[in-house]
Amino acid sequence: MWRGLGKIRVRLVLGFFACFLGVSGFVGLSYRYFIQLEDGLLALNRADELVNLTLEARRFEKNYFLYRDELDFKEALRYLGEVEQSLVLQREAVEKLLGPSGWVQWRDTSWIYRKSLSVARDLVESRRDKEEQELLSAYIETIRSAGQELIGLAENLAKRQRLEVQGTLHRYRVLFGIFFLSTVSFGAVIVYLLESKIVRPLSIIEKGTRNVAEGRFETIEWNSGRDEISSLVRAFNRMVVQLEENREQMVRTEKLTALGTLTSGVAHELNNPLGNISTSCQILLEEVDQGFLPHHKQLLLSIEDQVMKARDIVRALLEFSRQREFEVRPVELKEVVDDALKLMRGDIPARVEVRSEVPPGIVLNLDKARIQQALINLVMNGIQAIEDSGKVVIRAQEKPERGAVWVEVEDTGCGIPPEVLPRVFDPFFTTKEVGRGTGLGLSVTYGIVERHGGRIWIESQVGKGTKVVMEFSLPRPQEASE
Repeated sequence: MWRGLGKIRVRLVLGFFACFLGVSGFVGLSYRYFIQLEDGLLALNRADELVNLTLEARRFEKNYFLYRDELDFKEALRYLGEVEQSLVLQREAVEKLLGPSGWVQWRDTSWIYRKSLSVARDLVESRRDKEEQELLSAYIETIRSAGQELIGLAENLAKRQRLEVQGTLHRYRVLFGIFFLSTVSFGAVIVYLLESKIVRPLSIIEKGTRNVAEGRFETIEWNSGRDEISSLVRAFNRMVVQLEENREQMVRTEKLTALGTLTSGVAHELNNPLGNISTSCQILLEEVDQGFLPHHKQLLLSIEDQVMKARDIVRALLEFSRQREFEVRPVELKEVVDDALKLMRGDIPARVEVRSEVPPGIVLNLDKARIQQALINLVMNGIQAIEDSGKVVIRAQEKPERGAVWVEVEDTGCGIPPEVLPRVFDPFFTTKEVGRGTGLGLSVTYGIVERHGGRIWIESQVGKGTKVVMEFSLPRPQEASE
């Protein structure tokens, strides 16, 4: 169960579920507060209405005692009746705010006010002796006292109801503040988790895929985890290791292909010195009985020279085909180019001129065998692109402002169409006829140059030819001295 919590999708689901619960809770509480606020505002309106009704009753009561108008008395009683009816309807709200004793006090005060007002009316109507006048004054004082008490109770009710509404607003303000801070905090945590667990790892994986696309098969350093990103990184690292192994296999395959192509040339090159050796030996055998003659020494020197040539060809071939790790050391570029041309001399048709214009003295840190393989691939591609007659030229020029050397292989062949040019370095991509190419030559060459930390690009025009440029960094002074 706990292992499943490490999954990003589980975390996202739980996060969204928590957001849903939080928002739902906030909406529910907000609805509750809104209902309370609505009820409070209605109760406040009713309390204000009680105050107004009480004031109206008092106004008509005072008018009655001033002008002795029966209509004022009836209006006072009517408004008092509305106050009493409202009290009955709002009993629960009044008892909540003023307590049960407050409601009872209001009811009793209203009864006293009504009773006193009725008695005072009777006394006003009778207009009897002085004693009744004094009694009337006492009742009027009671009426005024009860009326003031009724107004005080109504105003107190309205005040408490207003405080209740303000309390509801305050509590909702606190709730909103808590929800806002919680939302900001939760959002910050979500943003941090997205950045640290998804965005940043994906950018690292993107950088890794870019490195693979550029030929640098580097695995991604990653802490072990159980989420989807960790699984993706592990799969990516396995893919990189497999691609590296496949590329090495491609290099070996292309080297074997190149060796097969060079076999006829090497055989031709070996046949020449061996033929000379055989001829010189036959002459010596025929004349051995005549004693040692002066030209016999010349024949022996010729044999030795031809043997040395054959040894050089075999040594170069063994050096080229030997399987070993990538090994970079300072070598002279002209020597590398000359040895590569020597290996393929017998495979160059008479209609094509292949020459080197590499000046002596350029020393680079190279893996000699692999650079020879790259040069052979490029020269053979140039030869195959020449339909009738033409030439392939290898040049080298230093670029001090770039701290590099450009090695160019240029041919006068048919050129490469613009729509094809972006794909020429793709593995197994070829425009040659079936049986004439594997589609690995330029891909392997690209990988060899990349492993040297260099760059390679192609400039081509259809019908005019193609130039392949390889850029290698010049060694530092201390590296060159070593």
